[in-house]
Amino acid sequence: MRRLSIIIPVYNTEQWIARCLDSCLHQDIAHDEYEIIVVNDGTLDNAMDIVLSYASLNTNIRVVEQKNGGLSSARNTGLSIAMGQYVWFVDSDDYIEDNCLGALLSQAESDKLDVLCFKPFLLYENGDRSVFEIPFESENHIYQGSDFLCAVSMPPAAWCALYSRQFLLINDLKFMVGIYHEDQEFTPRAYFSANRIVYVDKCTYNYFQRTGSIMKSANPKKAQDLLVVADSLYGFTRSAVDQSRDAYKVMMNKVSFAFAQSLANCVDVDSETIKLYQSKPYYPLAINCRLTIKEKIKYRLINVSVRLYLFVYKLFKI
Repeated sequence: MRRLSIIIPVYNTEQWIARCLDSCLHQDIAHDEYEIIVVNDGTLDNAMDIVLSYASLNTNIRVVEQKNGGLSSARNTGLSIAMGQYVWFVDSDDYIEDNCLGALLSQAESDKLDVLCFKPFLLYENGDRSVFEIPFESENHIYQGSDFLCAVSMPPAAWCALYSRQFLLINDLKFMVGIYHEDQEFTPRAYFSANRIVYVDKCTYNYFQRTGSIMKSANPKKAQDLLVVADSLYGFTRSAVDQSRDAYKVMMNKVSFAFAQSLANCVDVDSETIKLYQSKPYYPLAINCRLTIKEKIKYRLINVSVRLYLFVYKLFKI
C-alpha cells in the first residue's frame, strides 16, 4: 500500500493541468510512496494529451477513463481504485504547495488520523494570492469529529484535508453524484464521522479563483442542488447527531446556510416555489447561539417571509 493517493478529476482544464501535475510531482517524498490518479471525466479539450505525456515519464501517475459524470462521479471513481493509506482530492485547475507531502503524511500517520485539515491560499488570475483564514481554537489538537465541528470553522471544501482511505470506505463516505456544491454535502458528514481529526494552521493548497467558474455564478440548478444538500444534511443530522450537543446546532446551521444559498440562486419565484421551501421540515430555520449576528438577522427574515427575504436579498445581497 502506498502512503497517499492524490485524486485529480479532469474536465476541460488543459490550461491548468500541467501546473497541477507539476505541483504534485515536486514533492519531498519518493514517487513510489504515492500515486497520482487522474480521472478523465470525458474532457472535450486536449487536457488528456498533457496528462498522458506526464504519465509516460512518471510511473506514479495512473490514468482512468470514464464518460462525463461530473466532479463527484470522478472523485468516487478515483477513490474506488486508490491504493494509498490517505487520499487527497485535488482539482485540476488548482495546485498544491511544493514539498508539502512529507510533513502532512508524517503527522497523519504518527497520530493515526482519520482526517488532517489545513487552510488554502486563494489564487487570482493576475498571479496574486491571499491566505484564506480559518478560525480555530487549537492547532494540532486531536478532536472527536463532533467537537471539531464546534472548534474549527472549516470551509466546505474537500481539498482542505487528507482523509484516511479506510475511514472513508468504512463510513461509506462518497460524493453525491449529479449536483453542484457536492463538497458542502460531503465535508460536514466526514468531519463529524471522524474519531481522530486535526487542524494544522498551514497553507498547502492553492484554490484558483477563475472568472466564469460555475461555482461563482447563480443559476436555477444551483438553487435546486443546494436544496438537495440542505435535505441531505438535515437527514444526516437528525439521524446521527445528538440534539443536546453543540454539534447539532452547528450542523443545523449548515442546513440553514444551504437553504439560504438555494434561495439566493432562485430566478423565478412563484407561489409553488415558496410552498416548496416552506414545506421543508427544517423551516422555519433554527436560530441559535452559534450563529453570527448577520446570520441571525438573515434567517429571522427568511422565517418571517421567504418572498420578503428574496426581495431584500436582490436589493442588498445580504
